[in-house]
Formats: sequence, structure tokens, C-alpha cells
Amino acid sequence: MLLRDYQLRIVLPECNFSAEKVNAIVRLSEDISEVLPYLNRTLKGLHYIDQSKILTVKMEGHLVTFRPKEIAITKLEDEKEAREVMEKLKRMINETYENRNQIEPDYTSAKELKSADVIKLLPNTNCKECGERSCFAFAYKLLRHETTIRKCHSLFSGKYEDKKKALLNLLSSSGYDTDIFDGSN
Repeated sequence: MLLRDYQLRIVLPECNFSAEKVNAIVRLSEDISEVLPYLNRTLKGLHYIDQSKILTVKMEGHLVTFRPKEIAITKLEDEKEAREVMEKLKRMINETYENRNQIEPDYTSAKELKSADVIKLLPNTNCKECGERSCFAFAYKLLRHETTIRKCHSLFSGKYEDKKKALLNLLSSSGYDTDIFDGSN
């Protein structure tokens, strides 16, 4: 077992003190640097910086940043949810550490996508069915994890199958969660 204990502190988002969601800062009892490249492989990290030992991933609607002795978790309902998420992370860290001999570590970072990368692969109809005022606004929110690709109904209509496949591949190869990309409406 690598990670044995932690101390959790709930904080409000820095730029929005009236936010409905809270964040958690978790101080770890052990240094988890050694397991980060293995987590990067298994979780398909959004950003991994080996030199600084920082891994950022998107998990279940939360942005999770792993550091050697700290984990930050965003968009939590309350302390109860923070503890539940942290217990899952603790199990994941320890399971990955125990199985590291069967996992090839990944020291690379996924390509950082820009809105322009995504907009080229959207239908560009500006239909507003996704709830955004334009395809560019949708692409921007998609990359900030404020919406999901499934909200682009045109993309999943069958008319844009080539664009859909290319965009899903791009998002997946850049570390975005592909569980929601099952192809069904």
C-alpha cells in the first residue's frame, strides 16, 4: 500500500466565492510521485508534467490534480462527496501502485487542444441545439469541461459520421474521457 492516510480541506473556488460547488485540497501522508506515470497511462491524463510530478485528469465531472503530497478536486457538492471521491482515488492509487509491474508508465503529456482544433471537426451549423450561441462557443466550453460532446446533436445525427469519428479520436488521444462517446443517442 502506497497511500495510507490524508487530510481533507474544503475550499471555495478562488474566483467565485458565491459558487454552489466546492473544491477539496487533500494533503497526503505519503509521496505518490512514483505512481503518477502509471496513473497517467491508466487514466489517460489531460496533462502530465514529469519534471514537476503533476498529473491532471478529468474524472466523473471533477478536475483532479495529483501532486507528490497533495490532490486537488474540483466541482464537489459538499464534504461528503469530497470524502467519497477521495476514497475512490485512494483505492485507485493503491491498486495502480500494486499493479505497476503490469503497467507501462507514461511520461508524456497529451496534446493540449485549442478551440480551433475542435471547431474544424464540428458541423459548424451554429444551430444552437447544444444550448450555446455558436459552434465556437460550444468548442470552447467542451475544452473547459463545461459541456459534453453528446450535446452536439448534429454531430451524432449520422450526417457527420466522418467528423464525429475524427473528433472523438482527437478528444480521446488528448486525454478526454471517452466513456461518454459510445455512439448512441
